[in-house]
Amino acid sequence: MTENCRIMIIDDEFIMRQGIRYMMNWEQEGYEVVGEASNGKEALDRLEELKPDIILCDIAMPVMDGLDFIKIVRKKYPDIQILVLSSYDRFDYVRQALLNGAADYVLKPTLNPEMLLNMVSKAAQKIPGLQLKKKEFSSLDTRLEQYFTGNDEKIKQWEFQEVFTGSCFRLFVLPLRRRDKRGTDLSPVLYEKAEEMLKEQGWGTYLKFVLNQETLCIVFNYSVKDEKRMLECMETMMEQLSVLYEQCFGILGPKRTDLESLKEDFEKSGILEEESFYHEGIHLYIQQEWDKRETCGKFDFRRFVEYLGEHKYEDAIKLFHKYLLSAGSCRVPEFKLKNQAKNLLYNILSSTEEQTAELEELRKEYFEKIEKSVYYEEFREVLEELTVRLKDILLRGEGQDVYLKEILEYIQIHYKEEMDLQSLAETFGFNYSYLSAYFNSHMGEGFSEYLNRIRIEKACSYLGRKEYSIAQVSAMVGYSDHSYFCRVFKKSYRQNAKCLQT
Repeated sequence: MTENCRIMIIDDEFIMRQGIRYMMNWEQEGYEVVGEASNGKEALDRLEELKPDIILCDIAMPVMDGLDFIKIVRKKYPDIQILVLSSYDRFDYVRQALLNGAADYVLKPTLNPEMLLNMVSKAAQKIPGLQLKKKEFSSLDTRLEQYFTGNDEKIKQWEFQEVFTGSCFRLFVLPLRRRDKRGTDLSPVLYEKAEEMLKEQGWGTYLKFVLNQETLCIVFNYSVKDEKRMLECMETMMEQLSVLYEQCFGILGPKRTDLESLKEDFEKSGILEEESFYHEGIHLYIQQEWDKRETCGKFDFRRFVEYLGEHKYEDAIKLFHKYLLSAGSCRVPEFKLKNQAKNLLYNILSSTEEQTAELEELRKEYFEKIEKSVYYEEFREVLEELTVRLKDILLRGEGQDVYLKEILEYIQIHYKEEMDLQSLAETFGFNYSYLSAYFNSHMGEGFSEYLNRIRIEKACSYLGRKEYSIAQVSAMVGYSDHSYFCRVFKKSYRQNAKCLQT
């Protein structure tokens, strides 16, 4: 029998297959991953070609599931050892798989290199005549992964001399665990497209591995003269990947002159995967040096609780709003920002026993909106909208519309001047989105509609005196365009402005 034990991986999730393939240095332990399949039928079609000794097989798969596959293999190929991959909620299936002839099973969520190697080794011992011959050296891809993940403290650069002949190095990280709106796993398509494009490039060499079954990590090596070509190639690749998945986001680290420097970049790349949340429309995040983020101050939870306990809801909401904007400006990781928003919102809504049904609906609505916000700007719009809604409900009937009174008074005084919502927001120190939602909520109409209404009302009083021409009145109430004034007037009163002068 061959010195390497031949392993086949069957799982409908591409990321899971890649994770197992790159989870450890198989060759060094005397094993060889000879192939993969995404379901039982596809695996059966390839058994004669691949001739595996051990099969790692998922249970729940499309076309042909693991249970049917195990029955067929045990009858036709009784010497093949089958190890079952299972989720926590599939134990009934695991029991049936063991009855059908599977050698052992492992829970996917707990899978790690030591556990996997131990299980595979036990299965290998049951194969007649097999003697594993462990290899002294592992593949370069694996050695690179082991160095980056801390399993090897040092890296021997001379081992990579034949592959890496250029003077420049860059680390590229691409999260693969993506699904479309229908829930389809896009990781195999993204991986294969990236691989296809990289094979076509002619500016350097690379080594790659998949980290934790979800992130493609690539080390590029190239000459200084090829820097521009390399960047153009990466931009093109990410643009094409974004066609497959709109939020596709890759991180290209700073240019380095040795492999050892990339370890620091690798350790920080996990943080930067969250950068996609803060960079709408950007698919390749290129860095000269790793970003230095501002440290976000700690939320004053004690004061927040005091405000809620004293029913000072306006102060509590202001603190909530200000902190989340500050956290966003410091680019706090997406999951942390969203969880903080939901936790603080829950505290606000739980502090009052009034309007419980209305507040519960608000909680459900905005928990969902917060979670579904893809980019920070979208999250911020949700936050502004939520702040207005909270004030509207919690401050209802308390005479708290001081801001609105000041804004309306300002419009009454300055209506004839050039004015828009942005300038009004700047005057009162509001965020544009917040003021828009606030105005709509309290006035039942948008700012532009309200301003037009005030101007037309003023125009009517001037026109009724019959002292001024329509063009003069138009300018007097803030319209520089006479024809636009006439259109707005007719829309409001369903008659021409001239009618008031006759």
